[in-house]
This record gives sequence, C-alpha cells and structure tokens, in this order.
Amino acid sequence: MPWVNMLSEPQELRRCIRDLVALSTLPAIWKDYDTRQIADSAAAALLSMLNADVIYVTVPGLRDEAAADVMRTSQAVPVGSSGHIERILRGASRGRHQQISAIDNPLGKGTLRIVAAPMGFGGDAGIVAGSVNPQFPSETDRLLLGIAANHATLAIERRHAEAEQRRLTTVIERSSEFIGFADLEGTPQYLNSAAYELLGLSGIEEVQRLSIFDFMAPYERTRALHEALPMVMRTGRWLGELHLRHFRTGEIIPFLVDWFRIDDKRTGCPTNMATVSRDLRPQKKLEGDLRRLNGSLEQRVTERTSELAEALERLTIEAEERARADARAQKLQAELHHASRLSAAGQMAGALAHELNQPLTALTNLVNAGRRMMANAPYRVDPVRDVLGEAAEQALRAGEIIRRLREFVARGGTDMRIENLPDLIREASHLASAGAGPNGVKVRLSFDPRAKAVFANRIQLQQVMLNLIRNAHEAMGQSEWRELEVVTARLDDESIEIAVADRGSGLPDDIVEHLFEPFRTTKVNGMGLGLSISRSIVETHRGKLGYEPNCGGGAIFRVTLPVPPE
Repeated sequence: MPWVNMLSEPQELRRCIRDLVALSTLPAIWKDYDTRQIADSAAAALLSMLNADVIYVTVPGLRDEAAADVMRTSQAVPVGSSGHIERILRGASRGRHQQISAIDNPLGKGTLRIVAAPMGFGGDAGIVAGSVNPQFPSETDRLLLGIAANHATLAIERRHAEAEQRRLTTVIERSSEFIGFADLEGTPQYLNSAAYELLGLSGIEEVQRLSIFDFMAPYERTRALHEALPMVMRTGRWLGELHLRHFRTGEIIPFLVDWFRIDDKRTGCPTNMATVSRDLRPQKKLEGDLRRLNGSLEQRVTERTSELAEALERLTIEAEERARADARAQKLQAELHHASRLSAAGQMAGALAHELNQPLTALTNLVNAGRRMMANAPYRVDPVRDVLGEAAEQALRAGEIIRRLREFVARGGTDMRIENLPDLIREASHLASAGAGPNGVKVRLSFDPRAKAVFANRIQLQQVMLNLIRNAHEAMGQSEWRELEVVTARLDDESIEIAVADRGSGLPDDIVEHLFEPFRTTKVNGMGLGLSISRSIVETHRGKLGYEPNCGGGAIFRVTLPVPPE
C-alpha cells in the first residue's frame, strides 16, 4: 500500500505514530465537551498534525444543539472574511469526500489543495483540510483526517446518546407510575422510585431476591402466570387490571398493568419484559364516591325540585310585588317632579304678576288711546293702526309669558327627542329671570355651535336649567357683582357640557358634602329637593351633574350630557 511505503521512513513513521497517539487521547478529553468544542478541538489538532493552512469542520444541528461551523487557519484572517471563506470551502468539498480538488486560495495567493473526510451525520457534515503545499494531502494526511473525523463523530454521538439516556432516566424516575423491567425468567432488574414507594420495597437487593409474581396478590398469580405472561410472550403485550400487594402493610392495591415484551432489534428475539402500571386507588375511590353520590342524587333531586317549586312561587309573587312597587315609585317620582315644578311656579307667581302687569297695562293704555282717537272725528287711520299694532304686540308678550309658565308646569310625559339646546336654555333663563324679580343680575349666554342639539325630554331638562339658574339668581341676591354665565361646550366626540356659573356667596363645606341629597338646603323656605331631582333627571338622560367652587367666588354647576345620535 502506498501510505505504508511512505511510513517505511523512520522520521515519517515516528511522526505518524505520534499523531495517532495524540488522536487516540482526544476522545477522553472530549468527554465533557459540547459539539462546538469537539469540532474546534479536532480542527486545532489537525491544523498542527497535517501542517495545513486551513481546517474547516461542519456539523448539522443535532437534537437540542445548534449546528456547529468551526474554522482554524495557520494565518490571521481579516475581520468579516471568515464566513466567506467557510462558504468557499463548503462548496468546494460538497460531494467530494476523500477526493482531492484545487481552488483559488481564499487566504492569499496561490492554489489551495483541499480534501474532505465525512462525518456520520449525513448531508454535508465533515472535516475539510486545505494546504498550498503541492504535495498535500499525503496518504498519511488522509489517514489522520479520516481517523479524526471518526473520533469526532463517535464523541458527538456518544454525547447525545448520554444526554438522551439522562433525559429518559429523569422522566422515568420522576414518573408517578410503576415502571420496571425484568428478565424472561421474571427476575426484576430495575424499578423506578415510584415502584419502590407503591409496593413498600427497600432497595434493589431486596427486589432481586424476588420474582415479579411475588409482587402480586396470591389469588392473582395463577391468572398472571397462565393468562397474562403467555400473551406477552406470544403477542408482545397484555393490558389489564391486576392486584399487587404492599410488602410492609400487606394492603392489596389495584393496578392497571401494561405488560410488554422487549425484543433485540438485530435478532428479533425477546430479551426482557417490562411494565408501566398505574395505581387505581384514586380512580376506584372516585368511582365509589360517584356511586354513592348517584345513589342519593335522585332523592336529593326530588327534594330540591319541591324546594325550587316553592322558591319559584315565592319569587314570582315577589317579582309581581316588585313590579307594582316600581310602577308606584315611577308614578311618585313623576308626581314629585311635577310638584317641584309647581313649587317653583308658585315662587314665581308674584314676579310673574309684575311681568304680566306691564304688557297688560300697556295694552289697556293703547286700547284707550285708540278709542279716543276714533272718538275725535275726523281722525287719521295710520296713527290708530300703529296704536292697535303695539297693543297686539303687548298682548302677544303677555301670552308668551303665560305659555312658558304653562309648558313648564305641564305634567308632561317621558318622551325624548332631539331638542335645540340654545332655545331650551333661553326659555329656561327667561322663566328663571321672571321668577327672580328685578334684582339687577346680568345674564350672559354663550353657546358652542358644535353643541346645538341634545337628545332629551324638553320639560325635564328645562326644569334642571330653571333650578340651576334660579339658584344662581338667589345666591347673588346680596352680592355686589351680580353676573350669571351659562355656557355650552362640546367636550369631545361623545359628550357636551352646560356650565352655570354665578358670583354669589358660594356653598359652605357641610352643605357641599350632602349637596345632592334630598332635604338639604341653605334656603330658609326651601325644601331641598331641587338639586336632588335635577341630578336624577340628568342621570336619567345618561349624564352627570356636578358642582365646583368658582375661583372668583360663587359656584359652578356642570351638566354633562351625551352627544345625540346622528
């Protein structure tokens, strides 16, 4: 053989023996290495042994480890060039294991002769060696390269096999199932921790003096020996319930036994038998509990059905009574709202008499003046027509005042519709101003054009505005700066706000805490229902009524309402 002839030279023989010895020590060093460390160690060793310019090792991803690509060179490689050189070497060696090829040297000048040795993982896994030496690779180099590839393959396979074994052992030992195997004679060879605990066994020494049939209750052994075991040997598996015994307490324990045969993959002959068995005591207890529960369930259902029928009858009666009570409450609430409006109307009666007296007096005077003009003949028609026109305007003015009061006092339903908010507030302000009398309050109305409409019951929302504006008038009765401001604003896409701000004396803290509770008031003759009713009306409109002190003195009440639908 050519490589044997080369080794006839003493120096080459010594070098080969030295390198073989070095390679033989690597598997021991690799015992605790991962795949990348094994690949890097093999590349470093071969770079020195083969006097090569580059060694490239590639291993695909195996099980739980990522792929490893390692390159070692005899000279420094520019930063960023490693990946390019690896791709060149991988492409040049693909499918050419143990064949020599030449490529342009990616490390510098000249031609790089490369050879690859496969690793037993399939695909492109292997070790690639390259040198600019025209004599590379010698048969010795190829021999060492192949041995290193085999050693690395075995080391990586052993590492992953040991990891798999550790994982399998951990799963078996931590399982709560009875797991064990025995030889074909029935002598136990391994039991997991759960098996020792379930049967009260102390250790493997005690177990190996027993037979698997000793684990079973005496009355089960014949069935196991003549029924279960022959089926395992004949078909490879038996699944059924067997009673095992606890060696310390003597308790008989039901198990679901999965008993199967283990065969040699090469010969197909049976070598062992094993079992994975589950303790059925929890299941049996649950089944017993269910049987007892089912036994009493029918009687309990009958009793509960009778109780439920009685309860249903009581609930039906209570529901009917509650419906009647709700109807009475709604009626009383409507009456209360109406009474509140009547109360406010009564308080405004004196001031309204003054308001009505002015247009009625003017109407009387104008009518008398017209009569006198007509009595003095000849008379001119145009002055009489003007006088009668003014008289008609005064009559309409008096009628408008009466209409507003009648609409406010009207009982009204709960129908809601789109209303013009500025008009609604103006009417409420006129009514409130009329009821407050000539107190010199300057009223300023400011309307946001984006908040012109509101979805409301006109009478109820006017009642709220009337209460707030009248309260503001009364709060400023003794104030020097009598200014009332009513402002509307669009807050966002979902809500609008009405703010009523006065410059009155404000509210004391003890009243603020209970401001919206019924029968809480600062007025001498007040009932304390206005703000409570106003809040309930606003909340019925899916809105909020709140109070805050005015920073310049006085109070601000804010009514927030939802934006009406398109």
